This record gives sequence, C-alpha cells and structure tokens, in this order.
Amino acid sequence: MTAWFETDAEAVRKLLSPSFLPLDGIDGVPTRLRFYDITFEPRDGSPEEKARGAGTFREAVIAFKGSIAQVDGEFSAWMWSNGDVYNAWGREVFGWPMVRAKIDIDGSLFDSGRSGQTTFSLVTDEFSLHLEVNDEPIEELSPGPSPNWLTPRRVLFPGGQEAERRDLLIVRPAVLQPGVFSRHAGNLSQEGGSDTWISSLMPIGEVVVHSSRDFLISVGDSVETVRGA
Repeated sequence: MTAWFETDAEAVRKLLSPSFLPLDGIDGVPTRLRFYDITFEPRDGSPEEKARGAGTFREAVIAFKGSIAQVDGEFSAWMWSNGDVYNAWGREVFGWPMVRAKIDIDGSLFDSGRSGQTTFSLVTDEFSLHLEVNDEPIEELSPGPSPNWLTPRRVLFPGGQEAERRDLLIVRPAVLQPGVFSRHAGNLSQEGGSDTWISSLMPIGEVVVHSSRDFLISVGDSVETVRGA
C-alpha cells in the first residue's frame, strides 16, 4: 500500500543528501509512504533450503522521486521494519537505513475476512503516522515497471589513509507477478513528534493511495554501485 503526496521542497533539501536532486511536482516534491506486509523466501535452492530462509516482516518507507548522479528513481530516505532478519541484511547488504519499529495493518483491503476502515500505522519512538484508506477503489490501474531504488552511501576508510568516497547504490527490483493494482482516496495524519523532522514532511494537498495485492518481486538480481557519485 503506497500513499502518494507532495512535500515541501525546502524541507526535503534540508533533510536529504546534497547529492539528491528532487523532482519538481505541482506544489512540492512527489513523495510516498509505503507499507508492505511481506512473505519472503530465497529465489534459489532446494525446497528445504528455501524453507529455512523464508520468513515474514512488515515495512514502512518514506521515499522521494528524483535523481542522483543523473540516475532517475526513488530515494528511500527513511525505512522501518518489525523484522530483525530483514533489518540486518537490509543494512549490511544494501546499506539501507533500517530502523526497528511497530507497524500495524488492519481492515478489509488488507484482509478480506475483516471489516471496518483499512488503516496502516507506523509507531516509532519519536512519532506515529496513521494512514486511513477508503476501501472503495476510484479506479483499477495497470501496474508499470518498478523504479530504481537509489541509496547514496558515504564510504569511510580506516586510519585516514584515503579520503572518504561517495557512492550510489542502484537496486532494480524485478516484478515477477504484478498482482492487483487500484487507486484509492486516503488521509495521512501524525501523532506526536510535532517538534521533529517528520512534521516538515507532512502532505501538501491530497493523498492518493495505490493498493497492490498478491504481487511478487525479486530483489538483488540487478544491483549496481556507481563509485564517486
């Protein structure tokens, strides 16, 4: 589930890496808050090996459309998950800024056996974000290709023997099964943390929610590092 909205361009420039060039929207920078409820397994290996490496986690991500080193994509600047395994390999393999948090999901869009308003909540030590989604779709959509996931990385060398280096990690996820894709109206609210950075990134104008269900992606087959980006 992805909430799309625009955020204040000056706030984005102050908070994000100077290597990131944000895309200009109508009133600000196109931004998404994405919630995932994921079941994962290794792509390769025997059934027994896949079963050992399988698991579940929930994730919430704030990302911005733009470019780094002339590569277009989305910069996932803040990432939270309730899965310790995912947090570990996300940080260690890809250098993603993973932080542990509580993520709650409820309602009929998430589970057809449930009733009531569909809600997604991210609860951190500083603040909470709550996304309410209108269950009735505005329209059905045709899924497109997944964008590049951009992660700027600052590489430091021990002992000061070599100057630090700025790299760009590009992950190109492959959509194996597009699933069901629809557009909904939504509302995003904040609780707590009124004096923190998150307040400057709250939506300007309307919030449009893209619902993706029963999709399958593969992450890790196409990864590139641009050194000195």
